[in-house]
Amino acid sequence: MRYIFLVFGFVFFTMVFVVGLWAERTFALIVRDACIAALVGGLAGQWFWNHVLDAMRVTVAVKRAAAEAAIKANRQKKGETVVAKAKK
Repeated sequence: MRYIFLVFGFVFFTMVFVVGLWAERTFALIVRDACIAALVGGLAGQWFWNHVLDAMRVTVAVKRAAAEAAIKANRQKKGETVVAKAKK
């Protein structure tokens, strides 16, 4: 989590810093805005990453449930054929 905060914070800081230079603002305002953007970007990055992880957990759970259902259906199907062959 720490790395996500740092990466997103750095990206936001750099983006706002470059845009501030391009807009020809004073250096103090550029640095202030870039620092605020770094904090907001880090928090937004953590929020976003948590949602990505939750989506991956749900996807894995759904795939696991589907695989277990297929295995269970396979077992039941094999069990029915074995019983049917035994009765003949």
